[in-house]
Parts: sequence; C-alpha cells; structure tokens
Amino acid sequence: MRKSQVVKKDIKGNVKKYEAYREAWTRIKQAIENGFFIEAITIQESIISDRIISFLTRPGASNAYARKKETGNFVSFHQIIKCWRSEFTTPLQAGVYIDLIDAVDKWRRNRNEAVHAIVKIGQNDESQTIDIFLQQANQVAEEGELLAREVCKWQQKSKRSNYSP
Repeated sequence: MRKSQVVKKDIKGNVKKYEAYREAWTRIKQAIENGFFIEAITIQESIISDRIISFLTRPGASNAYARKKETGNFVSFHQIIKCWRSEFTTPLQAGVYIDLIDAVDKWRRNRNEAVHAIVKIGQNDESQTIDIFLQQANQVAEEGELLAREVCKWQQKSKRSNYSP
C-alpha cells in the first residue's frame, strides 16, 4: 500500500528514484510514529546503502566496491561501509558527525542488535524485556533517520563537487 501522496509538480531528473525516496521517507516517519521501529531501521539501511553505493560507483572511484560486486556475491552493509572508508584518508566530517563513516558503522552494529534482539529477549539476560527492546529499537530508528538524512546531504554535496573525497 502506497503511503506517500502522488506528486503533482514536475520533477527534473530521475522521477522513479524521487518517488521511491519520497515513499521511503514517508514510511520511515509513519513506522516510527506507530512503533514499527524495525521497518524504519530497514528502510534507513536501504537509503544509506543506496547513497553510499552511488558514491562508490561514481566515475573515478577506486573500484573497491566494483571488485567486491564482481565476485557475484551479495555485498553486505558492512562491506559497503568498508569500501566507503577506503575512499578517505581522514575522518569524513558531516553535520554534527566528527566522522560520518564511523557513525554509520556504529549504527550498523546497533541495527544488527535491534533487528535480532526481539527473539533473544531473556535468553542471556533476564532483565531484558519487550519494553526495553522497544525503547532501544526506537533509539536506533531515530539515530538511523538522522544518519540517513546526513548521508543523503553528504552524497548530494559530494556529487555537486564531482565526488571529490
């Protein structure tokens, strides 16, 4: 079911990509508002990965991502971040982040915990409850929204400057 409204203005550029992102952001907002944090986190990862891959596949890129992709295997989020890191010799400052790449990688680890934690509640820690899980998943979703927006801004800025790291 489509969550976003049909766009009534003329869009320049890739209309399908614009509509997909519009739908994704709408779903993130609604998912967080309604407590569906795992859905929000999953869409955020999709956005972040897409923007990083766009950067990694630019003309003049080091081709670290392309080499991983050539193997025919799925390129994990972790591997995408490692390829992104290989493009920079210094921390990537963006917005409030001292190093955007490190922030995304830290979020990736928190995302893994949030996505897998619900069925592990009480397994090793009797103090872990559904309420705590939901609170932690909410925090990961809110941080993911900030990071996804920052990665989008960074990618647009780097694209305008011909992708210079």
